Amino acid sequence: MKRAFKFFTQKAMIKVRVPYDTIKINNFKQMKYSTQIILYLLISGLNVLGQNNPKIQKDTTLLTEEIKEITITAFRSPYNLFNTPAPINLITAQQLETGSSFTPIEALNQVPGVLMHHGTFNTNRLTIRGIGSRTLYATNKIKAYFGEIPLTSGDGETTLEDIENSAINRIELIKGPSSSLYGAGLAGVILFHPKSVLKNFVQNQTSIASFGTVKNTLTAGIISNNLNIFALGSALKSNGFRENNKTNRSNFLINSQYSFSARSNLQVLLKSTAMKAFIPSSLNLPGYQNSPEKAASNWQNIEGFEEYTNGQFGISFNYFTPKNEKISVATFGSFRVAEELRPFNRLKESSKFIGWRAYIQKVIIEGNSKYTFTTGLEFFREKYNWSTFSNQSTNDLLSDNVEKRQYENLFIQLESAFSNRLFISAGLNGNFTRYNYIDEFYDNGDQSGEYSYKPVLSPRLGVNYLVKRELSVFGNVSHGFSTPTFEETLLPEGELNTDIKPESGLNTEFGIRTQITDRIQFSASYYRIYVKNLLVARRTGEDAYIGVNAGKSMHPGLETEIKWQVFNPKKFPSLTLSGNATFANYHFKDFVDEGVDYSGKNLPGTAKNTWLILANLNPTKNTTLNAWHRFTGEMAVNDANSDYSDSFGISNVEAKYLGKIRNFKYELKAGIQNLFDVHYASMLTVNAPSFGDNLPRYYYPGNPRNYYVSVLIGLE
Repeated sequence: MKRAFKFFTQKAMIKVRVPYDTIKINNFKQMKYSTQIILYLLISGLNVLGQNNPKIQKDTTLLTEEIKEITITAFRSPYNLFNTPAPINLITAQQLETGSSFTPIEALNQVPGVLMHHGTFNTNRLTIRGIGSRTLYATNKIKAYFGEIPLTSGDGETTLEDIENSAINRIELIKGPSSSLYGAGLAGVILFHPKSVLKNFVQNQTSIASFGTVKNTLTAGIISNNLNIFALGSALKSNGFRENNKTNRSNFLINSQYSFSARSNLQVLLKSTAMKAFIPSSLNLPGYQNSPEKAASNWQNIEGFEEYTNGQFGISFNYFTPKNEKISVATFGSFRVAEELRPFNRLKESSKFIGWRAYIQKVIIEGNSKYTFTTGLEFFREKYNWSTFSNQSTNDLLSDNVEKRQYENLFIQLESAFSNRLFISAGLNGNFTRYNYIDEFYDNGDQSGEYSYKPVLSPRLGVNYLVKRELSVFGNVSHGFSTPTFEETLLPEGELNTDIKPESGLNTEFGIRTQITDRIQFSASYYRIYVKNLLVARRTGEDAYIGVNAGKSMHPGLETEIKWQVFNPKKFPSLTLSGNATFANYHFKDFVDEGVDYSGKNLPGTAKNTWLILANLNPTKNTTLNAWHRFTGEMAVNDANSDYSDSFGISNVEAKYLGKIRNFKYELKAGIQNLFDVHYASMLTVNAPSFGDNLPRYYYPGNPRNYYVSVLIGLE
């Protein structure tokens, strides 16, 4: 319902020797990366301070130049992924541009441990390691940031489908409650880094795809003295595969940075989205099998839709002191106005939030050891208005609610690089959340009230050890929590549900990262997440829910990734093969709901097996051929596990050609998605109820075989 984001830049202050990259800092004066990392720092507009300190320098050689660097900044300091004691995945801009790239969904679905349910352009649900799988029509239990703007609302819901791929430089995804800097989200944290500008340019991309889909994206970048501006505008129209499935979406974004000096800079990020999308809704089993293109009859008859406009801003100021400190202060805010026409009523809602975030970072270097201490706090204030009306008359008010929600996060983190081999990261997040509910519909009495959750402390400890240049091992123990959504805080008659508690979990994990040969990388990790006070959205009607804490769940799993550069990537043809797999057994550990014991049952909406294989072939310097296949195992559709969706595998192919004539560049891209026309459920409405003699509607049909063509032209 509401959104939020965060952008962060940070300086490395030590030379770190790792298998894939070498980072040198001449006492905060220079940062020497490989070419790719230098480009990233330029794009991010980072500045490094200080004077040369030869005592920190050590002779280091790269293990190989064949393996691409993987550097992350999720903990505010740029470290190579090989040295990071946490489960983190990086999604690059190139990965985001693969496929039709209308939303980040395809790229997110290629991360092990992540499952993105995709119903329509405006109906999606992201789950990370099974967390959030029982949420009905949205994503919650994660924290997400776009630059300095939080995408996550005060009650934990996040809308990811609005994000424009062309505006993203990279995504860093922290899986599980493994971050102390961002509120200790139970499922994890997604950090979207907005694009900046390397040089002046302007370009336009037009995409045409199946089901009457057309998208235009115009981007431009300007660098002038100390000012850096990136701007984007896009418009998407689609008829959709199904009935009552039209979508119109437009996005606008400006990301600018001004450097006052080598020690200070100001960044301003503005983002807005306007969307109107009709809703075909889910189908029962016979409808899904026989007529997947049809909409649910009740939504089709009323031509149900969702329409909203939102805007967000983030302003951050960064200052680097002569004493090896960084001070960062940011403010952010958002507004959203929405309306949804549904078979049972008309929903109108509006929300707005404002927040502040500040932290200070101190780096201490003693001999070969480096200590990075970060501490700060975040304030968040949100007002959410929610009303329903009869479909017969907009004056026929059925409910009128206001909720004011606020929280404070205090975070502390210490990173210790004792040598080139041992890295320890520890953190603590303290959260205090409270809300004030105002009932403005008095037909059933005034149900207004205030409620505060007990303060939650979420510690984290991670250790990474470089056994040898080709092998590192890491372990991680962390705590996280998720607060109830707005609906879960109310009882059926509208009064406050004061018995409900935040859902909390403990994550333990052990993993390895290794380079088997000069061109083969491999990683694997085993994790177990214990969740207690499991939040259950018990459905009492077509639009009525009760939130209860019903028990515990267990989330054990094994994730693996491999990448093989078959041919020398500096020569052509070049070929890269990669893949990942997740083997999991997410289940209820102790779960009794309304007298029925579901202990031992599989969590609905989760698959025990998912895997992906991808081939990237560059026959020539300017030509790219991609092919990938993603498999998703069967999933239970309800808590009782009385039925399962079928497993499925989706294959996609794509060809791309990039050309350049002086300052003019062009790109031609075409692809086929769902190559073998597989019939599958792309999203499940878990625990969908049945009313009267009607069957429950669990299934959102996935798109059949479809095509896309894209043309990009630009000047640099």
